[in-house]
Amino acid sequence: MAPALRGPSRLEEPRFPSEWNAPNGGCPRTGGFVLSGHGSAAIRPDPGGSARRSHTTGNHSVSVVPETLPAGGVHAGRDEPAAARAGLPRGAQIYLLILGVAAIAAAGHFYLQVPDVRKDWLAFALLATAASVAQVFPVKSPRNMMYHTSVVFLVAAALLLPPALLVLIPLVQTVPEWLKERYPWPIQGFNVSNYTLNALAMWGAAQLILEHGGGVISNPDARFAVAGLAAAVAYVAVNHVFVAVTLKLARGHSFRETGLFSVESISIELVLAILGVSLAAFWHLNPWLVFAALAPLVVVHSSLSVPQLQAEARVDPKTGLYNARYFATTLAQEIARAARFERPMSLIMADLDLLRDINNSYGHLAGDAVLQGIAEIFRSQLRHYDVPARFGGEEFSILLPETPPDQALEIAERIRRAVAEREFEVETATEPVRATVSIGVAAFPKDGSDANELIHQADLAVYRAKLQGRNRVLGASSEPLLLAAERGAKLRAVREDGEHMSPLPAAEPIETAEERRQPRPGGLVGPRFLSLSPRLAFVVASVSVVGIGLGIAGLVFGQSTDYVGLLAILALVGGGQALSLELAEIEGSISVSAVGSLAGAALFDYRAALPLALTVSIVEWSARRTSLHHVLYNIGTLSLASLAAASVMSIDIGGGTTHRLAAAALGVVGGAVYFGVNMSLISIASAVEGHESPWQVFHERFAWLLPHYLVYGFIGAVIALAYNAVGLYALAVFAVPLLLMRKTQEAYLKHTQKSALKLREAADTIQSQNVSLEQANRLLRERSTAAMESLSATVDARDSYTAGHSRRVQQLALAIGRELGLSQAELDLLGHAALFHDIGKLAIPDAILLKPASLTGEEWALMQRHAEEGARIIDRLGFLQDAVPSIRHHHERFDGTGYPDRLGGEEIPLGARIIHVADALDSMLTTRIYRAARPVHEALAEVKGAAGTQFCPRCVSALERILPLESVVGDLPEVEPQQRPALVKAS
Repeated sequence: MAPALRGPSRLEEPRFPSEWNAPNGGCPRTGGFVLSGHGSAAIRPDPGGSARRSHTTGNHSVSVVPETLPAGGVHAGRDEPAAARAGLPRGAQIYLLILGVAAIAAAGHFYLQVPDVRKDWLAFALLATAASVAQVFPVKSPRNMMYHTSVVFLVAAALLLPPALLVLIPLVQTVPEWLKERYPWPIQGFNVSNYTLNALAMWGAAQLILEHGGGVISNPDARFAVAGLAAAVAYVAVNHVFVAVTLKLARGHSFRETGLFSVESISIELVLAILGVSLAAFWHLNPWLVFAALAPLVVVHSSLSVPQLQAEARVDPKTGLYNARYFATTLAQEIARAARFERPMSLIMADLDLLRDINNSYGHLAGDAVLQGIAEIFRSQLRHYDVPARFGGEEFSILLPETPPDQALEIAERIRRAVAEREFEVETATEPVRATVSIGVAAFPKDGSDANELIHQADLAVYRAKLQGRNRVLGASSEPLLLAAERGAKLRAVREDGEHMSPLPAAEPIETAEERRQPRPGGLVGPRFLSLSPRLAFVVASVSVVGIGLGIAGLVFGQSTDYVGLLAILALVGGGQALSLELAEIEGSISVSAVGSLAGAALFDYRAALPLALTVSIVEWSARRTSLHHVLYNIGTLSLASLAAASVMSIDIGGGTTHRLAAAALGVVGGAVYFGVNMSLISIASAVEGHESPWQVFHERFAWLLPHYLVYGFIGAVIALAYNAVGLYALAVFAVPLLLMRKTQEAYLKHTQKSALKLREAADTIQSQNVSLEQANRLLRERSTAAMESLSATVDARDSYTAGHSRRVQQLALAIGRELGLSQAELDLLGHAALFHDIGKLAIPDAILLKPASLTGEEWALMQRHAEEGARIIDRLGFLQDAVPSIRHHHERFDGTGYPDRLGGEEIPLGARIIHVADALDSMLTTRIYRAARPVHEALAEVKGAAGTQFCPRCVSALERILPLESVVGDLPEVEPQQRPALVKAS
């Protein structure tokens, strides 16, 4: 377990019920951040603006290591200090500063000894690499604790390496993790400082035993074992104390609340540290047997993962709430307990309103962020013993044990109000997204005596809340959803003649906001030239192969042997690239890493070209996750540019002042050559992709950067001269000016971008005026469609066993349509037809629609009319006429014996044939009032058997190709035979 202080941009609540919420009737919990069992603390911004104290104590510690980044929380601006973005109080900032100074003071002497080290570099390289890899792959436990196995290699390094190399391990170990997570600098500084002090504490404890313990422990093997144990104990003690103090100052958690000093946390970390002692012992005995010491590490890593895997089987991965399967089991158990002890219990069903509109307006990532934000609200508003779950899609369920109906309504209203007041921050929108929920409440035993009946009553209350305008809480009621006059046998939904004049209820006002799906600021990721057309593929392959090949040749035949200096230059270049600035003008970035690359070319000739290119490209990839082709092309271009610069800057011009001036002038020439090769190759690739002239691309996008690279070349040459004079100190001296240069460039670019932003805002204003008519037309369509969707949901809600049927049929139909190669316009019509295919059942009396026994001939004839009536209802809308044939004929059979018009074969519209297959399959997979649900394999077998008679063979074949169904239908009902009700099967 490693001491990595982490700082994501917002709080993360614990994920399991025993740690979710505070007691006392559902009041919001006050804890908000977590702590890792290995001492890897993450200080996170507090949404409330102040440190909050968790109610969780003892072993129920919560983890500060980020598992997800939920919506909401505090977002620090780019102009705020790094410490402020890390969410650290001033006391914590002072403590971290003291810790950093202490680490530098303790390790500074050893850093200066690094150039004099001549051995143990192989052991250092292996241990540093292993620690870096282990640091990136932590193990999470169900209690939100996290364990890093990198401690094994850090302990081994303390026993095997000289202190000059040992203090380099924390620097190398934390780099890959930082490239992945991009923690704020104060937090990353704590990571390095904590690791460094831990390593030195281990080394000191071990040396004390090894050098001064001979009088007490004469046997050298026993003395080494005791020294290793002392190092392990020193690591656990120092690490836990440093992290515990940090959490105390940053969030006000007591030592007990952190859980760092629990038996579980200390024992696991001590075991990992002792594995490091075993690794060092095997290294001393026979380095080739190291794998034997690492074998237990694999077992430990796997065993630590098992509890988390078991927990994940009960949890919905998107929201962190329980999944539907676990909720069903818990609901059945709680109903049995409530019945046995005659205790109250309530159930809440909550449905997110208009998720489709959120997805269409802001993208599906925004919809996911809203779902996660609602889950956070549940965790803050519910009691610790309540059980919230994601029931399916945008629907949630909450089990409220020991809760009468009136109190359940109060909790539901509190949740509804919290959701309505919450602003959800999403990356795909320039302003917060607002959302609402419709909630239904059912109580045991008043509204239902079993799980199905309770869920059904709560679900009906949700539909009723939506019909009444959404964003409201309703309790279960015995009233029907639609209050109608006395029903007769004749259909009354739409009159046979005359004009249908009954107006639809007015739709809710829809805010006509401007289009907000804009790219994330700073999200440009470099030249987008890798569509890999044949010409472009040839350019990319040629440059990559030639550049990497020549770089390898330079690495082999280069003359420089100053590997320590080369590593220092690579560190300087990597740091500069990590601080690169985004440039929208060139769709890429610019950084001061070019200075280090040019200095490396001057100091280490051709041998530095490929390492420099690899360093820059890997850091660039870590920040932007570009494709492999892009990375290879970058390596090729940068390698060729560095080789070209080295051919100029490594020219031997002798000594003396005049010659130094000439060397500086060569640096300017080298910068120009580096710029020319690099930008020319990028221009060629961009031109091939965009079918433009390479010279035009170069002139418009890159030519203005030439003065920057001339200055870079001059500074690189001066750094080379200074390095030859005073060694590594020159790099430290020039690091500060480079940072200042970077800040100057940033200020200039911000000013330029601000001017460009004003022009874009003016253009956006003009564009928004041009789309007003389109928005008005869309508004009319959405209002009409929303009204029809409400009616469709009403049809499903009339029969508790068909809830969600129309939406599932729509998903299946669209999947089949995509498999058949339908166009987007055809898919849109198919989606509407599938959603409204059963809307004609509004005209079917409940006595027929919900009849559990067989229908009479007259009743069956009346039931068959629903397809015609549905077509007439949709035809009245005026803009979905093309979907009417699919609705009218979705019960036609392929052999011509269906209804209403007895069409057959290809005469039946393709949309109707698709809906027929989807409708039949979903009907067989769901429990109906007259029969139980059938397993998936049986339903699919029956559909296949009826291909060519009842169903279209093409559609059935497409259905087979989209399997499994779970990948198509998000809320596919699960068939559990032991829970099926005993139903009357229709003959």
